[in-house]
Amino acid sequence: MTIYQPDMSLKAKLRRRIVPFVARRVLKPKLARPIVSFSFDDCPKSVIENAIKPLAQENWRSTVYIAMGLCGTTNHLGLHMSADDVKALHEDGHEIADHTYSHIDAMQHSSKDFLADIEKNQAALNALNIPASQTFAYPYGQVTKDLKFTLATMFKGARGISSRESIEDIDLNQIRANRLYAGSEYEKVMNQIENIKNKPGWLPIFTHDVRENPSQYGCTPAQMRNVIKAVKSSGAQVLTMADAINHLELANV
Repeated sequence: MTIYQPDMSLKAKLRRRIVPFVARRVLKPKLARPIVSFSFDDCPKSVIENAIKPLAQENWRSTVYIAMGLCGTTNHLGLHMSADDVKALHEDGHEIADHTYSHIDAMQHSSKDFLADIEKNQAALNALNIPASQTFAYPYGQVTKDLKFTLATMFKGARGISSRESIEDIDLNQIRANRLYAGSEYEKVMNQIENIKNKPGWLPIFTHDVRENPSQYGCTPAQMRNVIKAVKSSGAQVLTMADAINHLELANV
C-alpha cells in the first residue's frame, strides 16, 4: 500500500520553516494548572475501543479530527470510523472537528480548492446533525500563509503536527501539538507530561490508530493507557481543543 508523503524538496522544506512565523494569532496564557487535550486524526476505528473508551472512564472528552471522505475505508491506519461512529462520538460529548473531506495537502492544492473541501466536510457533518466545527487540523501538517489568515476567520484554532513545549507562546493559527507515536515520540510525550507538573501550560497530544501493531503514525493501547495514567497523575485539566482555547483566552496576559 502506497502511503502519501508531502513534498520533501528543499523549496517545500523552506516554506514549512517560514510559515510558523507569519500570519500568527498569539496567546500568552498564564496558567496555575496545566491543560492536556487529546486529539485523534482522520480517524481510525481502533481509536474508539483503545483510546476513547479509556478516556471516558476518566470522564474525559477528546477532539476527533474527521475527514468524512475516509469514513468506512481501510488504509495503512486500518479501518476508519463509519458515519454512525462519528455521530455517536458527538452525542457522547466529544468535539468533532474538521480535517478536510478528502484529507488533502494544502501545499498541493489552491486555497480555493482546499476551502471547498473543508466546506464539503462541514456539509457531510451537518447531514449528521453535527454543528459547525470549532477547530481544524491541517492534514499532514501542511499549511500556507494564506490559509492561516483565512482559517482564522472560520475556526477558533487550527492545529499542526509539530511538537511544542507547553510553556511556549501559542499561535492559534498553527497550534503545535505532541505526537503520541510508538517509539521515541512516546517517550517525548511522557517527558512533557512530567514537565507540566512544574511548568503549567497547554499540552495538545495527537495520534492516529491505536492498536497492538500500530502504523508509524499511531501507538499501542498500552502506551495510550500509560499516557492517560501519567496525565491523571500530573493533575492536569483535560479539555477538548475548543474548550482549551476558550480557557486559554480567558487566561491570556
